[in-house]
Amino acid sequence: MEKHILVLDDDLFTRKLIGMMLERAGYRVTAVATAKEALDALTTSRVDAITCDLMMPDVDGISFLMQLKSDPAYAHIPVVVITAAGLSGAIEKARSIGAAAIVEKPFLDAPLRAALEKALAP
Repeated sequence: MEKHILVLDDDLFTRKLIGMMLERAGYRVTAVATAKEALDALTTSRVDAITCDLMMPDVDGISFLMQLKSDPAYAHIPVVVITAAGLSGAIEKARSIGAAAIVEKPFLDAPLRAALEKALAP
């Protein structure tokens, strides 16, 4: 069975790019623009992993990650954080909350897939 990845990024181009990369790698993808849409998606379908941008206008990635990891229903879902280079404080915070991996923008297909495969490993 193919793994289902939830892609959370407010930027349409980035969301589509990540979605295409992951679909080409054999994943099933649901792409959303806001933390609210991500939480709604989690209530309606099973997700194996999440990619999440840190810099978003409604709810930032750190707040989303904290909310996700504090909910026993979703705390087990691995999250790969995708963020702009140079945000070392935010990156360390994401790691301390429980991000499975960090991928810095600009990113290539292979590092993103490798981070997801690592996050999904048993």
